[in-house]
Order: sequence, then structure tokens, then C-alpha cells
Amino acid sequence: MLVFGTNIFELTKYVFLVAILVALFFVFVGSPVFVRGESMEPNFHSGQIVIVEHLSFNAGSAVRRGDVVAAKFPLDPTHTRLIKRVVGLPGETVTVNNGHILINAKLLPEDYAPHFGAIPYPEIRETKLGSGQYFLAGDNRPGSSDSRLWGAVESSDILGRVSFVIWPPKDFQYVTRPIGD
Repeated sequence: MLVFGTNIFELTKYVFLVAILVALFFVFVGSPVFVRGESMEPNFHSGQIVIVEHLSFNAGSAVRRGDVVAAKFPLDPTHTRLIKRVVGLPGETVTVNNGHILINAKLLPEDYAPHFGAIPYPEIRETKLGSGQYFLAGDNRPGSSDSRLWGAVESSDILGRVSFVIWPPKDFQYVTRPIGD
């Protein structure tokens, strides 16, 4: 009986240690977010689970154009988390025309965003981003509700950068960051 009790005590210690390490990982390094909807097709799919990395954002790493981020939905900042791509940076003027995005009057090259179909709602035509504001868009432009509809997102509402796809296992990958601006 003593051996059985010792084994349970040892197992409890390891389970407790693993639980603390997982909690610390989620608080300081990254947390899982479910991809819902088709707004990021063809690059991210509904049902996937991604890891949103907080560490570099907590350390002051700048958000870059092309980053895929998790953010609070501006119309419901306490509950909904969404995944979108950063296309406009603070201080820039973003113009949208038929699903195409221009930054300071230059067409934004976007190999990741296929242009097909009609946009199902009126788009914001021109937005001057303030300090700490970002313009986010889904890769599936005709199927995405994003800054074209609801405006800029404050930097305080960006939760972190999507770094890994972890589920389903066949989709496991590191999500690379853009090379330059």
C-alpha cells in the first residue's frame, strides 16, 4: 500500500507541475485560438486551432504588415476573438476599391489574398490610420468582415501574432512573418 500511495503522490506532483507549465505558457508565451469561418481561406480554415504568440508582443515587437494576428472584435471587444491579416499600419492612408487595397495610394501586393467574387457589403473607401491603429483584412476578401466594414483596430485590441497551426495534425506548420514592409 505504501508503494501505491507513493506512486499516486509522484503522479500528482507531475500532473501539477505540467498544469503550472501549461498555464505559464498560455499566459506568457501563447494561447490557442479556434479558427471560425472562411474569412482567412485559403490560408487558414475553419476548425483549425492556431497558437497566438504573446511573448514578442509583450516584449514590444512591432506588428508588421502581412502579420496574421488575433484581435478583439471592435464591436464586441470583451468576447469575440478574430484572426485577420495586418494590411495597414499607423499613420498610413488605406484606400479600398473593389476589394483591392492601396496604402498611401500604392496598390498593396498580396499573393496570399485571391481576388474573386463581389464584396457583399459597402466598403470603407478611405481611412487615415491614427497612432496605434491597424487596418486588418481577411485573406478571403469577398467572404470576410474586417476593417473594410468596421474600421481600424486599436493596438491594445491586438492579442498577438498567429505563430503555429497545431490542429488538425496534418495542417501543423509555423506561420512565417513577412520579410519586409
